[in-house]
Amino acid sequence: MKRQQNPQSFEPTTIGCGPDRDSGSQERGAILVIVLVLIFAVTLALMAYLYLNKNNTLIASNLAVQNAAQEATDQGVQNAAQWLQQNNPQISPPSYYFSSMSAVPSDYGSSSNTNPVAPGPVFWQSCASAGTCYPLPQAVQYGPFSFAVQYVIFPSTATPVPLNGYQVTGGNAPTANYYVVFIHAQKTGSRGGLGVTVQSVVRVVQ
Repeated sequence: MKRQQNPQSFEPTTIGCGPDRDSGSQERGAILVIVLVLIFAVTLALMAYLYLNKNNTLIASNLAVQNAAQEATDQGVQNAAQWLQQNNPQISPPSYYFSSMSAVPSDYGSSSNTNPVAPGPVFWQSCASAGTCYPLPQAVQYGPFSFAVQYVIFPSTATPVPLNGYQVTGGNAPTANYYVVFIHAQKTGSRGGLGVTVQSVVRVVQ
């Protein structure tokens, strides 16, 4: 009687030829870091663009208001010139006429100059209520903006010049007097914004 032997099956064993799982994880981690850096760089560039664009818009808006304010001061110059043509401030000076820098109020700003200089911002804020400047009765509309315009008057340091071409001579001859007018225009509304002060010399024959 022969014995039967059960054949034993052996499975082949593969020794370390597959992919390295650790190196794959490292590559994915490196790619993630690169993507995050790129996202941060793009976000930073976008924020810088938005900031610069906002500043450019603000600058353009401020320039538009400033240009409109300068145009609005023309109304103040015309008003002052008309008043000086009809009145002699050296005879009956109004409260907004200052004979020299030593006669200006304490909140005017610099008062040590011999020649007239423009008032400071603090002066314009309260001069209308104090009666030390003349405010135009109505706001000046220029484009989409509205401005409160006010001014003060000084005599010019120039000597009055007798006019040529007149038949009257001597002490009764007409003379050209010069006055320095500082006109301030301030944007009205809840957000007043910029104010502009300009200087003008008005020639008056008296």
